[in-house]
Amino acid sequence: MKFRSLVALALLVPAAAFAAPAKNAPVAKSAARPAAASSTTANPLDNLQVGGFLGYETDDVSGVSLRVDGEVPFRALSPQLNLSWVGSLGYSRLTKSVSAFGMTTDFTANILKAIPAARFTFPVNPQISLFGDVGLGLAYVSATIEESVPGFGSASVSDSTINFMMRIGAGAFYQVNPKTRIGAMIEFDPYLGDFGFSGASSQSPFLIQAGAMFKL
Repeated sequence: MKFRSLVALALLVPAAAFAAPAKNAPVAKSAARPAAASSTTANPLDNLQVGGFLGYETDDVSGVSLRVDGEVPFRALSPQLNLSWVGSLGYSRLTKSVSAFGMTTDFTANILKAIPAARFTFPVNPQISLFGDVGLGLAYVSATIEESVPGFGSASVSDSTINFMMRIGAGAFYQVNPKTRIGAMIEFDPYLGDFGFSGASSQSPFLIQAGAMFKL
C-alpha cells in the first residue's frame, strides 16, 4: 500500500507544479487529477487478492495440507465467465503406519509445492461464485521410512524427489464484504513419477480445503 501511495504522490507532484502558475485556471488543475488517478488504477496488481487455506490430503498416505494463494484477475472470457491467474505455495505432511508380525513401518513425507494455475470463475449472484482450477507445478518430496522390531530396535532411511504435479479442482466462494471472500474446494492433485524414493509408487491424492481470500 505504501508503494501505491508513493506512486500516486510522484504523479501528483509534477501535475501540481505545472498547474501552480495558472491559479486562475481551475479547469486545467482539476483535469490533471483524473489523469493521475487513471494512471494509478491501470496497474493490474491493484486487484491482487491473497489468502490461505487449510485442508486434508489423502491417498496411500494422508495428512494435513496448508496453502497460500495469490490471485490476479486477467480478463472476462464472456459476460458469465472470468479468467484469473493463481499462484500457490503449499505444504503437506503425509503419514502412514503399518504393523504386521510385531514389526511397525512408518512412512512420513514432507512436501513443498509451487503451482501456477488458471482459474475460471462463474458468478452465480453478487455473493456466490463457482470456480474451476487447472494448473501444473513442482513438488519437493522429502520422505522417511522407519521400521521398528521389538527386541531389535529401529532403523530408518530417507530420500527425496522433485516431482511435476497437476491441479484439477473446483469450489465456491462467498463474498462476505467487498474485500473478503470465504470458500471451499475439492481437488485432484496427482504427483507425477516416483514419490519420495526411487521406484516408489506415484500418488494421486484428493484434497478438501477451506479458507479465505482478501483484496489488498
